[in-house]
Amino acid sequence: MLSGDSDLGRHLALGNYILENHVVPSRDVFSHTLPDQPRPPYEWLTQVLFALVYRLLHLDGIILMTAIVISVTFALLYKYANDRCGSPALVLATAFLASSSSSIHWLPRPHIFTFLFLAIWIERLEKLRKGETVRLFIFPLMMLFWANMHGGFVFGILAWGAYFAGWLWERIRNNAVYQTGPRFLIVGISALIASVITPDLWHNWEAILNNGNAYILSRTNETLPPDLTYPATVPFLILLFTTILLFLIHRKKLPAAHFFLVTGFGFMSGLMARNIPLFAIVATPVICELAVNSLRSIQAWTQMERRFAVFDSKTKTQVLPTLMILLTCGYFSYHFARTGESIYQFNPRVFPVQAADWLETNLQRGNMFNEFNWGGYLLFRFNGMQHVFVDSQSDFYGEPLLRDYEQIMTAQGDWQGKLETYRISWVIIPNNMPLTKALSESQKWRQVYQDNTAKIFQTP
Repeated sequence: MLSGDSDLGRHLALGNYILENHVVPSRDVFSHTLPDQPRPPYEWLTQVLFALVYRLLHLDGIILMTAIVISVTFALLYKYANDRCGSPALVLATAFLASSSSSIHWLPRPHIFTFLFLAIWIERLEKLRKGETVRLFIFPLMMLFWANMHGGFVFGILAWGAYFAGWLWERIRNNAVYQTGPRFLIVGISALIASVITPDLWHNWEAILNNGNAYILSRTNETLPPDLTYPATVPFLILLFTTILLFLIHRKKLPAAHFFLVTGFGFMSGLMARNIPLFAIVATPVICELAVNSLRSIQAWTQMERRFAVFDSKTKTQVLPTLMILLTCGYFSYHFARTGESIYQFNPRVFPVQAADWLETNLQRGNMFNEFNWGGYLLFRFNGMQHVFVDSQSDFYGEPLLRDYEQIMTAQGDWQGKLETYRISWVIIPNNMPLTKALSESQKWRQVYQDNTAKIFQTP
């Protein structure tokens, strides 16, 4: 989880900033390229949580918390799907497939809380659709936390829209109870109101809805369509084709809300790879409900399910995970007390770990130019005290600045003029970039540091 993505560093730096200054910044405090520009803090609560966990168990604690949130998500998904269809073996197999599909985006970042919130949110909406007792205040309360923990809260609103559209469709066909509609409206309105109760009010919505620049999206792996030749997408393809097949078989009995919900999230997962886990979460209970109707006629399957149900009911499902979490926390604490280091570390072959060590004793003055994916790591290492040129929150920096960044990194056009425009005094970049070669050959720059991952240049 720490091998390729530096977003965690930025989140930790912001979390520490909030804890130390007792203020949630709504403007940029970490870059010298766009200082004091609006930067909506729609993940501030998770960033504070990350910072607190880091202070307790360091990076080990972050990885443990991430694992717990993901595990709880799919444990709840198993429970919810099993409650719907009463077929534990089928649900276990489907939940395993769903978790395998979602693993493509398992990273220690705020989006893991969207996994958890979405699983709970969908189940409450399903109970509401069926006319079961649901405390409506749960929805705005969840949205209040969700909107302050991750921008994925918009998926909760979209899921509500799918359920409400499903009710409207079935109401037109006289297949839905009228009283359900007003309850859905209360949920939607209250959730929308709760979603703007944030430090930056409605500006969170503005930032998320404006995050659609084609140039930026095309240069971020997770916002590209899934690469279907990549082995990690195989579970997703199996889940997707299974869903399509079951929809075709049971098309006459398929609730409209389920069709809108799963089809919508399936479409979004085809647009962006990072949406695959969300599709897996919403599709799992629906797949189980449809599949069990086809499997009940098979006697061998029914007998296996009966045996598995007995085993499942006798298993103490909470004891072992709780014990493992406590033992892991104890081991992490013991290891850090003995060695002064956490077990989990940023990969030094990907991030400038040794270069940052050197910079701690050889501070550089003036504006820095850095590699895009190193920005968050450098913010983490220097606790935000060293302002970066760019970090991995690409939607904030925008297309013009990222085009300048790309021109400089590739040493094309007037790249030297761009460095002068931004008043760059020193550069920290990977060894194998075109800019690295250009700076090595330039008379205006001299190399002051090198290791197997990074080089540092400064102006004379």
